[in-house]
Amino acid sequence: MTAAEIREKTIVMADKICLILDLIENGFMENKLEPLENAMKEEHMINETEKAVTEDIFEISKATKDNAVKKELAVTIQTAETLERMGDEAANMIERIEIKVAEHLLFSEIGVQQFNETFNVMKESVRMMRQCLTAPSPELKDRIIDNGFKVKNLVEQYRKEHLERLVQGLCTPMGANMYFDMLDFTGNLARHASNIAKLY
Repeated sequence: MTAAEIREKTIVMADKICLILDLIENGFMENKLEPLENAMKEEHMINETEKAVTEDIFEISKATKDNAVKKELAVTIQTAETLERMGDEAANMIERIEIKVAEHLLFSEIGVQQFNETFNVMKESVRMMRQCLTAPSPELKDRIIDNGFKVKNLVEQYRKEHLERLVQGLCTPMGANMYFDMLDFTGNLARHASNIAKLY
């Protein structure tokens, strides 16, 4: 196993994150459990891949004295660990949406629109992060980081607006807490994508 081959595994992990986000979007919009169940299967595979990457890097690190290789391995393991955290954030979101579907909870139309907007901006961060793994550039890194701040601002704005709807009695406390969690997980996913971009 070479450092380049291990890095390829992180690209596979990033592809799975992109797939998971598509499945989450389908499950949320269609109010169906099947896409969410498939997303959780992919998330488990990300966890297993991260473990394999860590073991492979440990073995190569013991065998090499090449500082350039060690530096590449350090970036790769940080990438894998952050991608695994992204999987955890996605899994948390999946669990919330599964409860929403099972309990027949409904978000307001404006709430759905605002969540979808935030989610789609976050997906752009993740898409660019995936591109950064194979074709990094200072310009792309800056775009990912800037987009991450855009997601952060949307989360803060829409959290405030949804809190106002809660105070006005336009949504239930349970639904509001779930909505806040989903916004927070979305923001965390974008932040992790920015953190990966900073490595390259």
